[in-house]
Amino acid sequence: METKDLSGKGPERRVLLPVLILGLLLLFMELWKQLYLYFYVFDRQYRVWYLPWQLCSMPIYLCLIYSVGMLVSGRKAACALRPLAVFMADYGLLGGIAALLVPDGFTWPDHPLLTLHGYLWHILLILLSLYLTLQGLSDTRKGAFWKTLPVFFTAALLAEVLNVLLHPFGDCDMFYISPYHLSSQPVFREIDRVIGRGPGILLYLAAVILGAFLCHLLLGRLYRAVHRDSPRS
Repeated sequence: METKDLSGKGPERRVLLPVLILGLLLLFMELWKQLYLYFYVFDRQYRVWYLPWQLCSMPIYLCLIYSVGMLVSGRKAACALRPLAVFMADYGLLGGIAALLVPDGFTWPDHPLLTLHGYLWHILLILLSLYLTLQGLSDTRKGAFWKTLPVFFTAALLAEVLNVLLHPFGDCDMFYISPYHLSSQPVFREIDRVIGRGPGILLYLAAVILGAFLCHLLLGRLYRAVHRDSPRS
């Protein structure tokens, strides 16, 4: 894939600006959601279930880390930060599509603004994925996907730590891998009943990785179709 030179001025830096803006937008949207839940839904009580450390929450942090890091360091940071862009493209597309197909988790019959927030959030994840891919910020070669695994496992490990540490304060199910109950996800709950929660968590994580890899292959085909005449390296 042709790598953009992000070290100088000009259109290369402008390519990064939408990623930064989207990161700030997601941060603002998440702050609004947390305040709305705290004041209007749960009567000034915080529910750790809604801590923003789900797979679909990762772009809040990664958009800002990636865009600011690239804008400040340019090519010096490209190799270290590129897996973050690949992660957002692949896992973001997976999370966005999966959530929109099964929107129960963010559908609030009594709070239409929260429902709108959920739909808009996951649509933005898909748009971010497409933008990163088509602008060449993500690396669509097959081997690039495996460099996202340290990012995924680090985020999942932190999620499980949060699940354990915050359990005394309520049900905390970050990444949907809480060890204290069966999976809250369709299909995987029944799998847990059969093989147990521990193996079920490992199977769930493996399924997420497989889904993200399939998204990576799909995005690669899309990139090649759009940039059919572009030079590759």
